[in-house]
Amino acid sequence: MTPLALSPPRSTPEPDLSSIPQDAATVPSLAAPQALTVCLYINKQANAGPYLERRKVQQLPEHFGPERPSAVLQQAVQACIDCAHQQKLVFSLVKQGYGGEMVSVSASFDGKQHLRSLPVVNSVGYVLRFLAKLCRSLLCDDLFSHQPFPRGCSASEKVQEKEEGRMESAKTVTTEEYLVNPVGMNRYASSPSQDAQDARRPRSRNPSAWTVEDVVWFVKDADPQALGPHVELFRKHEIDGNALLLLKSDMVMKYLGLKLGPALKLCYHIDKLKQAKF
Repeated sequence: MTPLALSPPRSTPEPDLSSIPQDAATVPSLAAPQALTVCLYINKQANAGPYLERRKVQQLPEHFGPERPSAVLQQAVQACIDCAHQQKLVFSLVKQGYGGEMVSVSASFDGKQHLRSLPVVNSVGYVLRFLAKLCRSLLCDDLFSHQPFPRGCSASEKVQEKEEGRMESAKTVTTEEYLVNPVGMNRYASSPSQDAQDARRPRSRNPSAWTVEDVVWFVKDADPQALGPHVELFRKHEIDGNALLLLKSDMVMKYLGLKLGPALKLCYHIDKLKQAKF
Protein backbone atom coordinates (compact mmCIF):
# COMPACT_ATOMS: atom_id res chain seq x y z
CA MET A 1 0.00 0.00 0.00
CA THR A 2 1.13 3.45 -0.81
CA PRO A 3 1.33 5.62 2.38
CA LEU A 4 -0.89 8.64 2.42
CA ALA A 5 0.96 11.88 1.82
CA LEU A 6 0.35 14.44 4.56
CA SER A 7 0.59 18.07 3.61
CA PRO A 8 2.63 20.21 6.04
CA PRO A 9 0.66 22.72 8.12
CA ARG A 10 0.66 26.26 6.88
CA SER A 11 2.25 27.61 10.07
CA THR A 12 4.16 26.17 13.02
CA PRO A 13 2.65 27.02 16.44
CA GLU A 14 4.93 28.86 18.90
CA PRO A 15 6.05 26.75 21.86
CA ASP A 16 4.49 27.60 25.27
CA LEU A 17 7.27 28.99 27.51
CA SER A 18 5.05 30.28 30.29
CA SER A 19 5.90 27.38 32.59
CA ILE A 20 9.70 27.70 32.17
CA PRO A 21 11.43 29.69 34.96
CA GLN A 22 13.62 32.49 33.66
CA ASP A 23 16.59 34.26 35.22
CA ALA A 24 15.87 37.80 36.34
CA ALA A 25 18.78 39.09 34.27
CA THR A 26 17.03 37.94 31.07
CA VAL A 27 13.80 39.77 31.92
CA PRO A 28 14.31 43.54 32.29
CA SER A 29 11.04 44.07 34.12
CA LEU A 30 12.05 41.59 36.84
CA ALA A 31 15.56 42.95 37.41
CA ALA A 32 16.47 43.66 41.04
CA PRO A 33 16.20 47.38 42.03
CA GLN A 34 19.42 49.32 42.38
CA ALA A 35 20.68 49.64 45.96
CA LEU A 36 20.16 53.00 47.72
CA THR A 37 23.36 55.02 48.08
CA VAL A 38 24.25 58.35 49.66
CA CYS A 39 27.19 60.73 49.26
CA LEU A 40 28.06 62.94 52.24
CA TYR A 41 30.25 66.01 51.76
CA ILE A 42 32.60 67.43 54.41
CA ASN A 43 32.98 71.17 54.96
CA LYS A 44 36.72 71.64 55.48
CA GLN A 45 36.20 75.34 56.26
CA ALA A 46 33.59 74.73 58.96
CA ASN A 47 34.07 75.88 62.53
CA ALA A 48 35.28 72.70 64.23
CA GLY A 49 33.99 73.91 67.60
CA PRO A 50 35.67 73.24 70.94
CA TYR A 51 35.59 69.44 70.73
CA LEU A 52 37.10 68.63 67.31
CA GLU A 53 40.63 69.39 66.12
CA ARG A 54 40.47 71.68 63.10
CA ARG A 55 43.73 70.27 61.72
CA LYS A 56 42.30 66.74 61.69
CA VAL A 57 39.02 67.89 60.17
CA GLN A 58 40.91 69.46 57.28
CA GLN A 59 42.68 66.15 56.66
CA LEU A 60 39.38 64.30 56.10
CA PRO A 61 38.41 63.30 52.52
CA GLU A 62 36.20 65.60 50.47
CA HIS A 63 33.24 63.25 50.90
CA PHE A 64 32.13 59.83 52.13
CA GLY A 65 30.42 57.61 49.57
CA PRO A 66 28.55 57.12 47.43
CA GLU A 67 27.84 54.00 49.47
CA ARG A 68 25.02 52.43 51.47
CA PRO A 69 23.55 54.86 54.04
CA SER A 70 24.71 52.65 56.92
CA ALA A 71 28.31 52.66 55.65
CA VAL A 72 28.36 56.45 55.14
CA LEU A 73 26.91 57.04 58.62
CA GLN A 74 29.59 54.81 60.14
CA GLN A 75 32.38 56.67 58.31
CA ALA A 76 31.05 60.10 59.32
CA VAL A 77 30.58 59.24 63.01
CA GLN A 78 33.97 57.53 63.15
CA ALA A 79 35.53 60.65 61.61
CA CYS A 80 34.04 62.80 64.38
CA ILE A 81 35.47 60.44 67.01
CA ASP A 82 38.90 60.33 65.34
CA CYS A 83 39.03 64.16 65.09
CA ALA A 84 38.04 64.73 68.72
CA HIS A 85 40.32 66.24 71.36
CA GLN A 86 38.77 63.69 73.75
CA GLN A 87 37.32 60.63 72.02
CA LYS A 88 35.41 59.64 75.15
CA LEU A 89 33.19 62.72 74.99
CA VAL A 90 32.16 62.26 71.36
CA PHE A 91 31.74 58.52 71.85
CA SER A 92 29.32 59.17 74.73
CA LEU A 93 27.05 61.18 72.40
CA VAL A 94 26.55 58.26 69.98
CA LYS A 95 23.28 56.44 70.49
CA GLN A 96 23.49 52.64 70.84
CA GLY A 97 21.68 50.74 68.06
CA TYR A 98 20.08 47.30 68.02
CA GLY A 99 19.08 44.80 65.32
CA GLY A 100 19.10 45.06 61.53
CA GLU A 101 22.25 45.77 59.55
CA MET A 102 24.71 46.56 62.34
CA VAL A 103 27.71 48.84 61.86
CA SER A 104 29.98 49.93 64.68
CA VAL A 105 32.30 52.79 65.62
CA SER A 106 35.25 52.62 67.99
CA ALA A 107 37.09 54.93 70.36
CA SER A 108 40.17 54.65 72.54
CA PHE A 109 40.05 56.02 76.09
CA ASP A 110 40.78 54.91 79.65
CA GLY A 111 43.42 52.58 78.24
CA LYS A 112 40.88 50.47 76.33
CA GLN A 113 39.27 50.14 72.90
CA HIS A 114 35.50 50.65 73.02
CA LEU A 115 32.94 49.62 70.38
CA ARG A 116 29.38 50.87 69.90
CA SER A 117 26.81 49.78 67.31
CA LEU A 118 24.99 52.51 65.42
CA PRO A 119 21.20 52.57 65.02
CA VAL A 120 19.69 50.86 62.00
CA VAL A 121 19.68 53.15 58.95
CA ASN A 122 16.69 52.97 56.62
CA SER A 123 16.92 56.23 54.66
CA VAL A 124 19.19 59.05 53.55
CA GLY A 125 17.10 61.44 55.63
CA TYR A 126 17.86 59.46 58.78
CA VAL A 127 21.61 59.76 58.13
CA LEU A 128 21.32 63.53 57.79
CA ARG A 129 19.14 63.90 60.91
CA PHE A 130 21.44 61.71 63.00
CA LEU A 131 24.53 63.68 61.99
CA ALA A 132 22.78 67.04 62.40
CA LYS A 133 21.90 66.16 66.00
CA LEU A 134 25.44 64.95 66.71
CA CYS A 135 27.01 68.07 65.21
CA ARG A 136 24.71 70.36 67.19
CA SER A 137 25.98 68.72 70.38
CA LEU A 138 29.56 69.23 69.18
CA LEU A 139 28.86 72.89 68.20
CA CYS A 140 29.92 72.34 64.58
CA ASP A 141 26.54 72.55 62.85
CA ASP A 142 27.56 72.77 59.18
CA LEU A 143 30.23 70.08 59.07
CA PHE A 144 28.28 67.65 56.81
CA SER A 145 25.88 68.02 53.89
CA HIS A 146 24.43 65.90 51.08
CA GLN A 147 25.46 68.69 48.68
CA PRO A 148 28.98 69.95 47.85
CA PHE A 149 30.16 72.96 49.84
CA PRO A 150 31.22 76.11 47.94
CA ARG A 151 34.77 77.30 48.34
CA GLY A 152 35.44 80.14 50.75
CA CYS A 153 34.49 81.23 54.26
CA SER A 154 31.74 79.18 55.88
CA ALA A 155 28.73 80.55 57.71
CA SER A 156 29.97 79.11 60.99
CA GLU A 157 33.26 81.02 60.68
CA LYS A 158 31.33 84.24 60.23
CA VAL A 159 29.31 83.47 63.35
CA GLN A 160 32.49 82.73 65.29
CA GLU A 161 34.04 86.02 64.17
CA LYS A 162 30.96 87.90 65.33
CA GLU A 163 31.05 86.16 68.72
CA GLU A 164 34.71 87.06 69.23
CA GLY A 165 34.00 90.63 68.22
CA ARG A 166 31.12 90.81 70.69
CA MET A 167 33.39 89.69 73.52
CA GLU A 168 35.78 92.57 72.76
CA SER A 169 33.28 95.35 72.23
CA ALA A 170 29.65 95.75 71.21
CA LYS A 171 30.71 98.64 68.97
CA THR A 172 32.29 96.28 66.43
CA VAL A 173 28.90 94.97 65.27
CA THR A 174 28.35 96.13 61.68
CA THR A 175 25.28 96.65 59.49
CA GLU A 176 26.18 93.52 57.51
CA GLU A 177 26.15 91.40 60.67
CA TYR A 178 22.78 92.90 61.59
CA LEU A 179 21.34 91.58 58.34
CA VAL A 180 22.84 88.13 58.96
CA ASN A 181 21.76 87.89 62.60
CA PRO A 182 19.14 90.51 63.54
CA VAL A 183 18.34 88.71 66.82
CA GLY A 184 21.90 89.09 68.04
CA MET A 185 21.87 92.75 66.98
CA ASN A 186 18.96 93.44 69.33
CA ARG A 187 21.35 93.16 72.25
CA TYR A 188 23.10 96.33 71.14
CA ALA A 189 20.18 98.31 69.73
CA SER A 190 19.02 101.21 71.83
CA SER A 191 15.97 100.53 74.01
CA PRO A 192 14.42 101.90 77.21
CA SER A 193 15.95 99.05 79.20
CA GLN A 194 19.48 99.44 77.77
CA ASP A 195 20.72 101.49 80.74
CA ALA A 196 19.43 98.85 83.15
CA GLN A 197 21.17 96.11 81.17
CA ASP A 198 24.46 98.02 81.18
CA ALA A 199 24.14 98.47 84.93
CA ARG A 200 24.16 94.70 85.35
CA ARG A 201 27.11 94.22 83.01
CA PRO A 202 30.30 93.15 84.90
CA ARG A 203 32.47 96.16 85.70
CA SER A 204 35.63 94.14 85.08
CA ARG A 205 36.39 92.15 81.93
CA ASN A 206 38.53 89.81 84.02
CA PRO A 207 36.25 86.92 85.10
CA SER A 208 38.42 86.24 88.14
CA ALA A 209 37.06 89.48 89.63
CA TRP A 210 33.40 88.71 88.90
CA THR A 211 30.75 88.43 91.58
CA VAL A 212 27.89 85.92 91.53
CA GLU A 213 25.65 88.50 89.84
CA ASP A 214 28.32 89.13 87.20
CA VAL A 215 28.35 85.40 86.45
CA VAL A 216 24.56 85.33 86.22
CA TRP A 217 24.67 88.17 83.67
CA PHE A 218 27.39 86.40 81.64
CA VAL A 219 25.55 83.05 81.52
CA LYS A 220 22.26 84.63 80.49
CA ASP A 221 23.90 86.86 77.89
CA ALA A 222 25.99 84.02 76.41
CA ASP A 223 22.93 81.98 75.37
CA PRO A 224 19.55 83.33 76.55
CA GLN A 225 17.59 80.43 75.11
CA ALA A 226 19.68 77.46 76.26
CA LEU A 227 21.29 78.84 79.44
CA GLY A 228 18.95 81.66 80.48
CA PRO A 229 16.48 79.32 82.28
CA HIS A 230 19.31 77.99 84.50
CA VAL A 231 20.77 81.24 85.85
CA GLU A 232 19.13 80.85 89.29
CA LEU A 233 21.24 77.73 89.83
CA PHE A 234 24.37 79.89 89.74
CA ARG A 235 22.92 82.12 92.46
CA LYS A 236 21.85 79.11 94.52
CA HIS A 237 25.33 77.56 94.40
CA GLU A 238 27.08 80.94 94.82
CA ILE A 239 29.23 80.55 91.70
CA ASP A 240 31.44 83.59 91.25
CA GLY A 241 34.01 84.23 88.53
CA ASN A 242 36.73 82.01 89.96
CA ALA A 243 34.30 79.13 90.43
CA LEU A 244 32.97 79.61 86.90
CA LEU A 245 36.44 79.13 85.40
CA LEU A 246 36.79 75.80 87.25
CA LEU A 247 33.54 74.29 85.94
CA LYS A 248 33.68 71.19 83.73
CA SER A 249 30.84 69.57 81.79
CA ASP A 250 30.57 66.58 84.16
CA MET A 251 30.43 68.90 87.19
CA VAL A 252 27.74 71.05 85.55
CA MET A 253 25.58 68.00 84.85
CA LYS A 254 26.14 66.38 88.25
CA TYR A 255 25.83 69.34 90.59
CA LEU A 256 23.77 71.86 88.60
CA GLY A 257 21.55 69.28 86.93
CA LEU A 258 21.97 70.57 83.38
CA LYS A 259 21.51 68.22 80.46
CA LEU A 260 24.46 67.42 78.22
CA GLY A 261 23.56 69.94 75.50
CA PRO A 262 23.36 73.06 77.72
CA ALA A 263 26.37 71.83 79.72
CA LEU A 264 28.51 71.59 76.58
CA LYS A 265 27.39 75.04 75.43
CA LEU A 266 28.24 76.55 78.81
CA CYS A 267 31.71 74.97 78.78
CA TYR A 268 32.24 76.26 75.24
CA HIS A 269 31.58 79.85 76.39
CA ILE A 270 33.77 79.34 79.45
CA ASP A 271 36.63 78.11 77.24
CA LYS A 272 36.28 81.19 75.03
CA LEU A 273 36.30 83.34 78.16
CA LYS A 274 39.59 81.77 79.25
CA GLN A 275 41.14 82.50 75.85
CA ALA A 276 40.09 86.16 75.86
CA LYS A 277 42.66 88.86 76.67
CA PHE A 278 41.77 91.07 79.61
